Amino acid sequence: MESTEHLKMSAERIGVVPFAPSLLLTDHRCLNVLHRCLGIMHPEEGCALLIGERNLTAPWRLSTVWPCCNAWKVNAEASADTVQRCSRFAIDPREQIAAQRWARKRECQMLGVAHSHPETSAQPSLHDRRWGEPERLMLIRSGQGELRAWWLGRHREIHPITITTSIWDTQDHGEAAVSECR
Repeated sequence: MESTEHLKMSAERIGVVPFAPSLLLTDHRCLNVLHRCLGIMHPEEGCALLIGERNLTAPWRLSTVWPCCNAWKVNAEASADTVQRCSRFAIDPREQIAAQRWARKRECQMLGVAHSHPETSAQPSLHDRRWGEPERLMLIRSGQGELRAWWLGRHREIHPITITTSIWDTQDHGEAAVSECR
C-alpha cells in the first residue's frame, strides 16, 4: 500500500482538500528537455507546457514537456520586443489547445507551465503570481540552471514542490514513457 503522507502535508500547507502535489515525479529525459527548451531562449524567457498524470492518492508524474514559443507581445512603452521578453512570457492559446488535445487523446492531463527567469532566481515573481493559472504547477528555471517547482494556490499563494527523478516501469507506461501517458 502506498503512503499518503505527502497528501497530508500538502493539505495542511494549503488548507484545502488535498489536491496540490507535494512531490513531482519525472525522469531524466523530461528534465533534459526542460533545461534545453528553457535555456536555449536566453536572454529571453523560454516556456513550455507540462503534461502528465494527476492523482489525489499518489505523487504527480510529469511525462511530457511541450516546448512553446514565447508569444509575449511588446507594448507601446517598451523600447524593444526583446527587453519585454527577457522578463515576460505568454503561450499562444492555439498552442495550448493543441497540447490539450494531444494530452486528452493519451489520457493525460495538463499539469501546468514551465518558464525561465534568465536573469533572476527560480522564485515566482509577482507577475508570475498575478498571471499564473491558480491551482496549477509552475516550474521555473533560473539563468544559472536551477530548476524549482511551485504550486500556485487558489489565492495565488505559492508552495514549493519537491521534484524527484524516477525510472518508470515500462510495463505501466509503455516504451515511450516520456511522451505517452497511456
